[in-house]
Amino acid sequence: MFGNEEPYSVTGNTILLKDENKKLLLITGAKYDNILVSRSGVEFTDLPPERRPGLRLVSLLEVFKKEKTYFFVRAGGVEYQIDLKFEESPITEMKF
Repeated sequence: MFGNEEPYSVTGNTILLKDENKKLLLITGAKYDNILVSRSGVEFTDLPPERRPGLRLVSLLEVFKKEKTYFFVRAGGVEYQIDLKFEESPITEMKF
């Protein structure tokens, strides 16, 4: 349906935010904060996971196997690796 397409796509362990005008809030579960993906970047946030205009919620448990702790997201033309094993610094900007 036109205009009803999801603002993200999932390929393997990569999430691509397709509509740069929207925000994508990834719900990681109780152990971690939420991950907010917007066109300006990727960051951990205490933004509550509730439905609101312009914000797309995605539970990582729905997308990935439970044992998987890393994935990639792209925002503002930059790809980030998220590895939740590294609690001190889990978000890394990828350099190619």
